[in-house]
Amino acid sequence: MARRIPLLGALLVPGMVLFSTQLQALPFSMMDSYSFSMGGTGVASGTRGNAIFYNPALLAAAEMPDDYSLHVPVLGARFYDREKVLDELDKYQYLGLEAGFDEALGRYTGGDFGALQEVANSTFALRQQLRTLDGKPMQREFFGAMVVGIPHDSVGISLMVNARVVGGAEVAVSQNDLDVLQRILNEADDSTLSQGETFRSSDLSSRLLGRGLAITEVGLALAREIEVFGHGIAFGVTPKYRQVTSFDYATELNSADFETDLGQKDHTAFDVDIGAAKHYGNGWSTGVSIKNLVGQEYQTVRGNIIEIKPQARLAAAHSTQYTRVSLDLDLNESPSTGFDSKTQYIAMGAELDVFAMSQVRIGYRHNMSDTDTSIATFGVGFTFYGVQLDLAAGANEDEVGYSAQMGFEF
Repeated sequence: MARRIPLLGALLVPGMVLFSTQLQALPFSMMDSYSFSMGGTGVASGTRGNAIFYNPALLAAAEMPDDYSLHVPVLGARFYDREKVLDELDKYQYLGLEAGFDEALGRYTGGDFGALQEVANSTFALRQQLRTLDGKPMQREFFGAMVVGIPHDSVGISLMVNARVVGGAEVAVSQNDLDVLQRILNEADDSTLSQGETFRSSDLSSRLLGRGLAITEVGLALAREIEVFGHGIAFGVTPKYRQVTSFDYATELNSADFETDLGQKDHTAFDVDIGAAKHYGNGWSTGVSIKNLVGQEYQTVRGNIIEIKPQARLAAAHSTQYTRVSLDLDLNESPSTGFDSKTQYIAMGAELDVFAMSQVRIGYRHNMSDTDTSIATFGVGFTFYGVQLDLAAGANEDEVGYSAQMGFEF
């Protein structure tokens, strides 16, 4: 089964679709390699390369390099298919179940009484595979970004361009299809099927439904440390321009393909992320951030509502010359996308620096709303003459994710 890959500008990576009656919130964590390898933490432990994704205040809360920095490409992908719906849909098409049903029924209604058993067999196979496909979710997330760090004496500055696709799909099987196929199967078994039967696979109303968002953002993070009651606290803000393409469609199962160029509708909006952070001088740091403070609501071409709502997170981290540990906590729960569980993460990660040339990282992201969707992560980093390469992966029984990025200082 072909799966075509669209582009949204130079950074947009392949995307499937996310479909539900209402998408309440995007996942908080981005998929940059550093944070992904540490369980998705970053609000108190972010770096020059990812602070703009998690907490812009970090750009002023710690001593950042005096050089310009460039992080590109930053790439990530996540695949979730608990019920193996993609494999089952491939099987449905590869076996030609609809064509087999039509051929057997056509031979019978054309006068070949010996084809009655083939009608029963093909009807049973078609109906069983439809039942297997019915109502099972599949999720996808893809991410690409570029981040530029700009040195300044008193203000932390970072510029980012990112593109993100979140999505999934589900086969919506019509009960009427199941009822009609069951009737034909019963009549074929009883040898009472009329030779005037007119139902064919083209009459099936079951469909592959897809829905989701392709998002491109341009943001500029500004951060500065301010003295509050005798304590230096960093505050940061990231105003950002967002271009969104929603897609929402239904297509026949026999030719179903996951595409983001069906049922498109374009939207634009401005939003803002804010954050605060503090380093205590003893290795400890804390942070809090709110992403998508304004929030938006998008209506798709099929009249469904997709929302991006504010997300708040609290975090703490501790660093030494060779180690770093971090803990992030979502302060609000993100409702279900319609297929999977609600999410409210507590994420933790650890890093070991080996001779300032390589780093080993591990992490765990625990979903307090559904422990089955928790995920373990692992990553490595390599630093050589101002060039940083980071790789990360994460998995559980039903999900797998990858991320890679390069960074340069000059």
